[in-house]
Amino acid sequence: MRSTPLSPIVANHYLIAYRGGVIPGDVEARTRLAGARVLARHEMLGVATVQANGTADDATNIQRLAAQPDVELVVHDRMVYAHRVQTRIVKLHNPIARPITATTVQIAKLPAAEWDSFYSATPQGWAVQQVGGYGNNVPGGPARGPWDITMGKGARIAILDSGVDETHPDIAPNLVLNLSEVDQSAQTGLPSACDDGTPQDQQGHGTWVASLAAGAQGPGTGLVIGVAPAASILNIKVLERLPNTSVAGATAVQQCASGEAGGLLSWVIQGISDAVAQHADVVSMSLGSMVDLSTGDGAGLKALFDRATYAAAQAGVVLVAAAGNDGFDFSNPRYVELPAQARSVLAMVATTNPACAENLAAEATCAAGAVTLPYYSNYGAPLDALAAPGGDVPAGSDDAVSGWVRGACSGGKPSTIDGLPTDATHSFGCFNLGHTQYVQAMGTSASAPLAAGVAALLRAAHPAWDAATIVAAMRSSATTIGTVPFPLVNAVTALNVAN
Repeated sequence: MRSTPLSPIVANHYLIAYRGGVIPGDVEARTRLAGARVLARHEMLGVATVQANGTADDATNIQRLAAQPDVELVVHDRMVYAHRVQTRIVKLHNPIARPITATTVQIAKLPAAEWDSFYSATPQGWAVQQVGGYGNNVPGGPARGPWDITMGKGARIAILDSGVDETHPDIAPNLVLNLSEVDQSAQTGLPSACDDGTPQDQQGHGTWVASLAAGAQGPGTGLVIGVAPAASILNIKVLERLPNTSVAGATAVQQCASGEAGGLLSWVIQGISDAVAQHADVVSMSLGSMVDLSTGDGAGLKALFDRATYAAAQAGVVLVAAAGNDGFDFSNPRYVELPAQARSVLAMVATTNPACAENLAAEATCAAGAVTLPYYSNYGAPLDALAAPGGDVPAGSDDAVSGWVRGACSGGKPSTIDGLPTDATHSFGCFNLGHTQYVQAMGTSASAPLAAGVAALLRAAHPAWDAATIVAAMRSSATTIGTVPFPLVNAVTALNVAN
């Protein structure tokens, strides 16, 4: 597991940006002369991912690659991680799983088997409702609201994450694309014994995120509803379950059970390109990589990401990214979180549930209080962020008021049980909780898809609007309160401004 939020480099993997945004036609030959080979061409961005042959040291590799004609910059490929969650032992807990990080997940005790019942019959749809996910006489929230205008039909939300559970009843009705950028080749990629690299979510994070943005509503669906329940979901997998190698003496199964979702920045960049190619209206990224701008490599990564995200925005895509869960103050401009602080990206910090105000005392129970920035959320004015629910402690029971955010989770690959995906009968699913369809969780990973759902409602209501206009409407309509240092996303006022 990671000991620092700064992301490690990937040995012998580099990203090359070319002047003028054009990859030379003879790039493969040029790269071979520099002792490397091209792994991927990101044509929309004028960027190539390359791998050095390992015969030279890192400084020599960069020098040789940078000396090629028309090269603007060369940077290391780096690891990127889902903004992580920690499991809590409850009734259905997998006994070999261990707590792994600083935010929290709880398994669901399912209510009566009736569609939308976490939203309609419990208070656990609070996060979706707080950003304006209600109306159109849908039971559980106010009868009138943004859904009277649109429920997101026609908008396409790309989820760049650990994949989604394509069979989940809250995901399947809206799922229109399954794509994986994950390369598990031992020669060129990032092999993992914990995940088979297919688009199916084998970590849980991506399914939870997708359900908050666009979980389906109505008969024949599951138990939760997303902010834009009629929007389409584009599953672009850029993260895989990785083993937790810090657990001393653990078996491979135990390392995987307590593992986290991670991948390469180059996969995220390819995912952004593919989202544009697949006509996404909104991209939601609950993942990140912190870089140090005082280094040439960090500044280069920021410039490269700026190129990628600005190109996507110019193509009409609204990009939303979680600010992260390290409790880090980004007031020091030396450090930035990518992609949250890349050009044209809307960064999202987290807020708490006013019906269950944050209380870090042991054995605390839910009590009403002010909406605040929770302890884990990154912060700082340079983020230029908006805020949306991320959740807080304490937790409530499975059908009561809770600080956590309810969402769908992955049951792993169909007809499997927990275990290494080396055969057709085993896979991993929902965090370290086994194969289960619903969880409570918290983190800025919730804030980003909730805001992405609001962006999808705006795009559906105003299909001719460009990305900048949608983001401007979200910013100008966000609600300012004295207890949170960032304005809160609000679909009600955003659609009023739009209309």
